Amino acid sequence: MFTERINELFEFLDAKNGQVAKLAGFDRTNISRLRSSARVPWKNSPTISRLVTGLYLYADNRNELGKICGYISADPAGSAEDIMSGIRDWLYEGEPEEGRKEAAQKAPSRDVRKPKPVYRFFGERLDAVMKLTDLSNTRFSHAIHMDASMISRFRTGVRTPVPESAVTVRISSVLYERAKAGGKLAGLARLMGIPAGLIDEDALHSWLFDDGKIPDREAGIAESLLESFDSFSAGTHLLLPPPEDAVPQETAQSEQTEYFGREGIREAVLRFLFNAWKEKVGLLLLYSDEDQTWLTGDRGFLMRWAALMSACVKNGTRIRIIHNVDRNLSEMTDAIRSWLPLYMSGMVESWYSTRKHNSRFSHTIFLCPERACIEAFHPIGTEASGVYHYYTDRQVLEVCRSEFESMLESAGPLMKVPAAFYEGDSDITIIQDGLSMATMPEELVLSFHEPALYEKWKILSDALLFRLEKAGVNECVTLASDEDLFDGKVRIEQQTGIRELFYTPEQYSMHLRNIIRLSEAYPGYRLYALPETPFPNMKLMIAADMAGIIHAKRPELSFGVNHPLMCRAFRAYTQSLMDQHRMDRNTLRKMLEAKCI
Repeated sequence: MFTERINELFEFLDAKNGQVAKLAGFDRTNISRLRSSARVPWKNSPTISRLVTGLYLYADNRNELGKICGYISADPAGSAEDIMSGIRDWLYEGEPEEGRKEAAQKAPSRDVRKPKPVYRFFGERLDAVMKLTDLSNTRFSHAIHMDASMISRFRTGVRTPVPESAVTVRISSVLYERAKAGGKLAGLARLMGIPAGLIDEDALHSWLFDDGKIPDREAGIAESLLESFDSFSAGTHLLLPPPEDAVPQETAQSEQTEYFGREGIREAVLRFLFNAWKEKVGLLLLYSDEDQTWLTGDRGFLMRWAALMSACVKNGTRIRIIHNVDRNLSEMTDAIRSWLPLYMSGMVESWYSTRKHNSRFSHTIFLCPERACIEAFHPIGTEASGVYHYYTDRQVLEVCRSEFESMLESAGPLMKVPAAFYEGDSDITIIQDGLSMATMPEELVLSFHEPALYEKWKILSDALLFRLEKAGVNECVTLASDEDLFDGKVRIEQQTGIRELFYTPEQYSMHLRNIIRLSEAYPGYRLYALPETPFPNMKLMIAADMAGIIHAKRPELSFGVNHPLMCRAFRAYTQSLMDQHRMDRNTLRKMLEAKCI
């Protein structure tokens, strides 16, 4: 009877073994054995609990909980536990107790698998150890030299330290010493699921960071880049020297035509940029695929380079750069981080080459049309002693410009100002502090009596509904606290050209009810309620082919990343965030209803 029922339910849901197995958290062969009657587990066994969870989540993801509830005669308004209990009861309806015992004896379970960790994610593990050792966010933040608000974000899972970074070493060291001093090593070993005799600092570090349950390195690097942007948005700026103090007079006035090695290219670049600033040129064309040590290896030079680049931008010089993104992800994000203040100016047009990288030679070309060019070709690895040519001859400069434009023809845009709403074909994930304007109901918008708000909402709402017809939209947001809501401190999403507006508790409830409606009407819409905001100064729009990074208060300080490797890293971060805060639709509905007035 059990076998007939499980096959009947799979056919009714049009579900595949692998799809349910992935959601259930075990191998698809387990599903095959259950459907072929090779196994008839006990009704309350862990295997059946996982199977029922997988079936429930499969129906929930397709927005078909009502469909499955109707089929098994369960209450669709019930809790997740009630519906899963109904699925279990339906599967075993008519199955005699003796028959189940006999089947279990004839087909003993061979499902041997590694026990599932109690704590799946870094945030859960960190929180458990801090509670065990009675360690507050403030005390821990002082011990590892980090802001207490970041410790809070670590514990709630919205942020994660970059794997293999210095801060991960400090975290595990401080936690281990705290547990040791407090006589809590045995309790720590129990949390980790290892014998007490094996507990040491390395074992704790491995459990916290190396067990495959935290975001991968790509996600961590993307998160680090987002942190740089968020900090910049908050008003952090470098103190740069005046451009006239950045270059020795003999360098600026030099007529040298060859420069050698690292120090040579630095001297040539200072001369090149100083003259571009002094002459207020309109355009610079830049490309280099060699190691970035010449730029980042000397902080004094980097500051002078930044001062001259910033001075050129302030003069109105536009910069067209073809980035080399065939580097590893860490090098690429370091380069973007160095350029971040210039990107914020809106004067930088960035591209990346789509041609296959030459693994034998490096190429550098820095061109100020009709004035000067630095160019070099080197066998890779010889740049530190190689020659860099400094051209001023007009005929040579024309050749250099043709070379650059040829490379530009096969380049794609790396960073550009993102659109207000994603127009591609893939699913999109939005991360922001608070509910989105697009999910407001019309009656709520009208209640603000603001014509500009209605016009903007109409555009965003139509775009959202159009997207939900062909793809998915995931919104990761923080919900307002009761204190802020009743104190009138909760703003609606800010948009350019619309004055600051605040919700009343009744208006906020109208918005929540519309989110419940959207969640139940559109299988592709999912809301993820985050315990706090990962990046207070940013709104993120992440898709398969675009990562939009938007300043929350100043949308003009925004850009989009289009390179596939970067987009993959951003998706890895958002996927980790959603995995930690996923909630089925029925549970979400009950949680949102509880917050409504």
